Amino acid sequence: MLAAASENTLSIYDYDNDRRVHLLKGHSANVNSVCWNPSGELIASVSEDSVKLWSLNSGDCIHELSSSGNKFHSCVFHPTFPNLLVIGGYQSLELWNTKENKCMTIPAHECVISALAHSPLTGMMASASHDKSVKIWK
Repeated sequence: MLAAASENTLSIYDYDNDRRVHLLKGHSANVNSVCWNPSGELIASVSEDSVKLWSLNSGDCIHELSSSGNKFHSCVFHPTFPNLLVIGGYQSLELWNTKENKCMTIPAHECVISALAHSPLTGMMASASHDKSVKIWK
């Protein structure tokens, strides 16, 4: 089980043994969103100023992406490209290739992107914004 707290931390819990396995520290702002990669080995955590990629086995932060002025709000791993993390920010999507540590920005909405979802069956993604629109991406 994964829990995000207001102290800018994440906790990984072993539900069967009723104990915390890892306390993940490193964000300087509240954590807005978390997501698991398809293999279940990595967790991405999003705060307004950064995204951190954590190893579930070790609890270590293995990559970090700074927002460079964009305020991050949500994340989801791409359903057919497991190394591609999609991050919702203010008006744009950030596509972060976590294997190569490269990022690309795509203009997407007129306001904050508040939610992202994916379909493993179709390989498509959806972004929802405070501009009252939902967009489907392939």
